[in-house]
Amino acid sequence: MSKAKVMVVEDESIVAIDISQRLESLGYQVTATVSTGEKAVEMAEKTRPDIILMDIVLKGEMDGIEAAGEITKRMKVPIIYITAYSDEETLKRAKITGPFGYIIKPFEDRELHSVIEVALHKHQLERRLAENDELFRAIISSIRDILFTADSDESLTMISPGPLAEYGLDADEVQGKKVSEVFGDGIHSEMIERALRGETVSYEWVWKPKGKFHFETTLSPLRDFEGNINGVVGVHRDVTEKELARRALERETAINKSLAEISKKLLPPPSLEEISASIIERAKKLTGSRYCMAGFFESDGSLRNYFPSEEVGKECHPDAESTEMGGLWNLVLRKREPVLVNDPSSHPESTGVPEGHIEIKNFLACPALLNDELVGILAVSGKDGDYDERDLEVMERLADIYAIAIHRKIEEDRVRASEEKNRALVQKFLKIVTEVLEEIK
Repeated sequence: MSKAKVMVVEDESIVAIDISQRLESLGYQVTATVSTGEKAVEMAEKTRPDIILMDIVLKGEMDGIEAAGEITKRMKVPIIYITAYSDEETLKRAKITGPFGYIIKPFEDRELHSVIEVALHKHQLERRLAENDELFRAIISSIRDILFTADSDESLTMISPGPLAEYGLDADEVQGKKVSEVFGDGIHSEMIERALRGETVSYEWVWKPKGKFHFETTLSPLRDFEGNINGVVGVHRDVTEKELARRALERETAINKSLAEISKKLLPPPSLEEISASIIERAKKLTGSRYCMAGFFESDGSLRNYFPSEEVGKECHPDAESTEMGGLWNLVLRKREPVLVNDPSSHPESTGVPEGHIEIKNFLACPALLNDELVGILAVSGKDGDYDERDLEVMERLADIYAIAIHRKIEEDRVRASEEKNRALVQKFLKIVTEVLEEIK
């Protein structure tokens, strides 16, 4: 084990030599012996001792206490005061600099050794404590959860600064404020009261500092050295992504269930009107739209039989037989691609709406295609908010179901009409044959 390095600050040369010799006999290494405060500051930085023995009364303008204060500002080194004076005023001044020991002249070697070893041990402990504190701060700053402690009055006594900036907060500014004041009124006070009674509680809540965030919080009682509860320690965990994923999964499950139901309902094709009405109902429900229209191409190539949703029929009266489709409608049919616009008036293809028509604030339409054949069109509008990619996906899947159902129904009607025509021809032929045979008889 290496020898501890000691610097001696003593203005009496004989005493300084005596202390140095004692130190060396005790196994320490004396790095320097100086007699003034100014020199002590200079040599402390130059020799970097492990500990300093500092006489309080020194020659010159800077006494030992002032020198110790200056050294402490520049470096972390334990300082032991040595002096022949033990008056209250001197002790009071010395305490301000946070010395690691205080030894009164004259002193024995054993006393000197003890005070140095205790000071070195104390310094080592404080150093480890500071390192652990720095490590703790680094960990607290790096984690994404919000860690905090609060006293029995629910006031924050500590909070991790790392993630707070993401929510527009500063740790220094919220320190000392009540938890409910910082994170919003609601469930916090009730849960803190339960934790102060000794419970460990967990709960979910929503916070809206600059957006909507979902949190899970765990609170535990905080106890002092005697085991008395004097506050709480808590962890706020942002589970917004988890909550959004859960809701997305629920929505996807509901959509799949709804699409399965409509597919099953349309399996034995009802009338064209019933097919369109069923698709309209699902499109409105799954996209949260107020208005919906569905149309298909008849055998002559015209887009006919538009089936407006009930709200459209009440608020305006489109021509059900019209084949004129301009603007965004025509864009969907012409390019056979979906159109999603949350500000239709700004779209270059938009031609506006006729006088008296319902106001179109947003618009989402998909072509109903089957094997690249354009069967019809499905469109919604009037959602409270913007349409997004999820709405588009739902509409595309509904348009596929609509195309299959319409195509199958039209083909079924065509086959039935053909069979009826053939039956009529056969009956007419049999009637003619019967009449001819009667004449021959």
